[in-house]
Amino acid sequence: MRYYTTGTIDRNAVSPRKTKNEYGFFIACDDRAILKCINAMLLNSGMVGLSDADGRIHYLIDGRRGQNYVLSQMRERILPLRESSVADSLYEDAVIYRAIDNVIRRYGFPETLTGTRILRFLLFRLYKDPNLLKCVSKSLYPLAQPEFHISVSQVERNLRYAIQKAPRIKEKSRVLSVLRFLLDATMKEVIEKYGRG
Repeated sequence: MRYYTTGTIDRNAVSPRKTKNEYGFFIACDDRAILKCINAMLLNSGMVGLSDADGRIHYLIDGRRGQNYVLSQMRERILPLRESSVADSLYEDAVIYRAIDNVIRRYGFPETLTGTRILRFLLFRLYKDPNLLKCVSKSLYPLAQPEFHISVSQVERNLRYAIQKAPRIKEKSRVLSVLRFLLDATMKEVIEKYGRG
């Protein structure tokens, strides 16, 4: 068992231990000490789980790490709690595609272009796994190759052309920044309209 006081908080003292039967007690005498302690834990692990008297766990996620991080952490905690069925999966996919279509229409992407169809396909994949944004040319673009029977360079060229033809998105020239922007817009759309993350 470990006890922590709040005079000065050592980040290493707050780090999560992988011992099963270990508890940490943080004694805070004022609001500033509580905030310092929670901030240290959030900086260290990105999330804090707080248990109430009834045994329910309430998670506090560090929103400073970005929307994609928050949504992925929520998904990791929520999905195991739900019983996954084929119907739920199909409904979730339909909700995501509907949100993607709304975002694509909102920003004026011409639906007849191959680049727009590729964009729709890639946004769905990105929604499922935002980590694909880390290296788009090696991990994301190859996903579209078998689907559209084109090379990686053709995937990017078609995307650039579709972006150039979208009247409301011309100021964003890089494909990566447009993908990131549209992914954020899609996630907001799903949460606002459908209440899902």
